Amino acid sequence: MKKFLCMILVLAAMLAFSGERVHADAVAEPSNQFYYDNPSECDFIQWRPFEVKEECELFESPLDKKSNGSIKAGENVQVGFTYTDSKGVVWGCCSFFDYRDADGRKDGWVQMDKLEEIYSVFTFLDEHESEMRDYNGELDDYIPKDRVILWEYPFSDSYHAFDADKWYTKDNYPYKTYDVGDKCWTDENGNVWIYSYRFIWQGGGRCDNCWIYLPAPETDVILGIKGTDISSEYGTAVSGQLISDEDTEAAYNAAVSSLDSGRKRSYILPLCLSAAAVILSGVMIKLLKKEN
Repeated sequence: MKKFLCMILVLAAMLAFSGERVHADAVAEPSNQFYYDNPSECDFIQWRPFEVKEECELFESPLDKKSNGSIKAGENVQVGFTYTDSKGVVWGCCSFFDYRDADGRKDGWVQMDKLEEIYSVFTFLDEHESEMRDYNGELDDYIPKDRVILWEYPFSDSYHAFDADKWYTKDNYPYKTYDVGDKCWTDENGNVWIYSYRFIWQGGGRCDNCWIYLPAPETDVILGIKGTDISSEYGTAVSGQLISDEDTEAAYNAAVSSLDSGRKRSYILPLCLSAAAVILSGVMIKLLKKEN
């Protein structure tokens, strides 16, 4: 009987996660039906900013000519996923995370040769990948006095900051491993920069893909050039961008409204299965206790 109940519990756990792909770390996805239907054929390139080189149409799918609107020369868009068609043409799915820039347009596909990548933290990581080394606790015993500066990338001209009293120490860090940094990079002057894939601080603050200048984590002046604080009017930072709570909710609602009814229905079965699995697990656990 115990073996049978254990098998039921395993089945319940499988049902709970069978409806959707499970990620150790959630990745923002475009609101586009072609992507939803073909996720395994799309390559994630990180969410990177691009400038449009020439006016062109956005397509619902890279395989047809159904228009999703157009983008103008000089406009900035975000691309996180690409698709290569049978002719070797690379397409990017342009997303409008800032709903104010969407102008009613839905996320759509455009040939990548129509776009020019804007330099960002991901460009920097690509260029210096071979020069990176693992983080070895360089900031583990650091206690800030006033604030901490998080740079977009080394020698960039913008940063965001948080107050020193929100810094997590080893004693109050909410996770098992005290991970302040992920990689280190040494500049031509011998100064070390700490890269953090996801940096968090007390009060719910978070910044993805940011850098701390190890010789002076609180300075906003590097090589005599004063950086620009971009954090004062924003909230959570994601992938090098700071997003206010109000804008995040509005952008989310805009993305949900753009999904077709088939996509919305696809969530119903996984949710029902998950709920059933939880109930079933509870019943089985009670039966196991009675057996003992």
